[in-house]
Amino acid sequence: MYANTSMKQGSRVGIVMLTWNQKKMTLEGLDALRRLDGPKPRIVLVDNGSVDGTCEAVRAAFPEVEVLGLPVNEGFCAANNRGAELLLKDPVVEYVLFVNNDIDLEPDCVNLLAAFMDATPSAGACGPLIFYNEPRDIVWAAGGRIFTDLMWFPPILRDRPWRCGNTPRRIDYIHGCALMVRRSVIEKIGMFDERFFIYHDEVDWCHRMARAGWDVWLVPAARLYHKVSQVVGQHSPMMIYYTSRNKMLFWWKHGSLSDIPKFYAFHLWKLVRIFARAGSPWALISLFKALLDAMTGGFGRGHIEAARKKN
Repeated sequence: MYANTSMKQGSRVGIVMLTWNQKKMTLEGLDALRRLDGPKPRIVLVDNGSVDGTCEAVRAAFPEVEVLGLPVNEGFCAANNRGAELLLKDPVVEYVLFVNNDIDLEPDCVNLLAAFMDATPSAGACGPLIFYNEPRDIVWAAGGRIFTDLMWFPPILRDRPWRCGNTPRRIDYIHGCALMVRRSVIEKIGMFDERFFIYHDEVDWCHRMARAGWDVWLVPAARLYHKVSQVVGQHSPMMIYYTSRNKMLFWWKHGSLSDIPKFYAFHLWKLVRIFARAGSPWALISLFKALLDAMTGGFGRGHIEAARKKN
């Protein structure tokens, strides 16, 4: 049974955590990982060019954590890839768990995920049930579905209590806030596509896993808590820019020409809703920049500084 949280699990798991100018949040996240049950997993903290003393603080407080400092902000995808590359040099590591720094988790969370992967050879990736940090009985993410014709990736359940038990369920993608991936998957299909930079990268990766014959699973018995909007505000110009641009990248990778009318009609409707909520012309400006960059191949790092200044 996958729920047998053997004390052997932790030593075969490597964890990648990212940070960017969030010293306090990162120290709290690492403290949560320190409280995990059993043998402690190997942890790599990838610092995306912070200037707030994060690296020094982590080295002092958590000497067991490997700190990989990058000179500039390379984004979610590239930074995660650098951390995974470092972990996978160790042949003992069988699973890589990618986590945000703005998290807390139950002590048995990682053991449950690894035990499930052991018991399910067809699983390429799995993830925990993610709740809001406050209140802790409301679901923030339980995986999602992928509709390639609309480039729509809706969450399965959000903003409601979880009443579906602890039975694992096969889904289309796991949120990148906490995503465990099998080593052999990485060796076969590669890592995050760094052109995404941030947002929808995990959707693309899980979709590539499925096309290669792997399943993606939610493991509800494993519980994690997310301090939402600590990195990027919801409906911020930055979020609108990257999510819009990256939907186009996903479509170019996995969609078809026949989907174009539905795609544009659907996302025009969504843009109107976002603009109504945001109440700012920067929503439209961010969308225009996103479409322009997508059409000209401007992927990877985009208008991040300008977007953050306007947020």
